[in-house]
Amino acid sequence: MAHFEKFSRTTIGHMTRHYERAKDSNGEYIRFGNQNIDTERTHWNYNLAPKREGTQLDFIHQRLSEVHCMNRKDVNVMCSWCVTVPKEVDYDYQPDFFEVAYDFLEKRFGKENVVSAYVHNDETTPHLHFAFIPVVYDEKKDRYKVSAKECVTRKDLEKFHTEFQQYIDNQFCARYGIDANVLNGATDNGNLTIKGLQCKDATELADKITLKLCDL
Repeated sequence: MAHFEKFSRTTIGHMTRHYERAKDSNGEYIRFGNQNIDTERTHWNYNLAPKREGTQLDFIHQRLSEVHCMNRKDVNVMCSWCVTVPKEVDYDYQPDFFEVAYDFLEKRFGKENVVSAYVHNDETTPHLHFAFIPVVYDEKKDRYKVSAKECVTRKDLEKFHTEFQQYIDNQFCARYGIDANVLNGATDNGNLTIKGLQCKDATELADKITLKLCDL
C-alpha cells in the first residue's frame, strides 16, 4: 500500500530529518507520528535517490529557486509517497521491490524533483519514503511552477494504486514469479492519507471492541 502526504515550508525540516534518521537535541531519533524505531537496525536504512550535494533542505531550496513558487508559508513545497512492502514479499526480494517502486515514482514525478527516497528497515514494516517537489508546467505562463494540487489531483489519487499495481506486476512479479499485492481493502476507495488511515484503523478497532462487548 502507498500513502500520500503534502508538506509546507514549516514542516519539511522535521520530515527530512525523520527520513534520514537525524537526532534531536536529546540524542533521540526524530520520529513522525508514533513510529517505533529499532535503533539496532537503523544502519540497514538506505537512500535510493540520486546523490545530491549538501542536505535534503539544500536541494529543496535550490530546486525551488529554479521554478516559480509562491513565497507563502502555507504552500506545500514537498510531497511524499510512503510505500509499504507487501506481506507476500520475502526479505530477500524486498530491495528489488523498493527499486521497482522507486522507478515507478521517479518516472511519474521526475528525477530532477526527487528530494530523497529512504527505505526504512528499522520500523515494524519496511517501507519507502519517496519525497519530491511537486513541479508542474504552467502552459499559460510558459514556466514550471510548484503546485501540489495540480501535480497530484484527486483523480490521480483514485487511479494511483491500480497503475502502481500494474507496474509492480510487470516489472517485479513477472520477473521473480512471486505475488506483491499493493491493492488491498484499504485501497478500494482510492488513496487514504496517513492520518486518514489512522482514523480508519481506530474506527475499525472501536467496532471490534463493541462487537466483543455485545457478545459478553
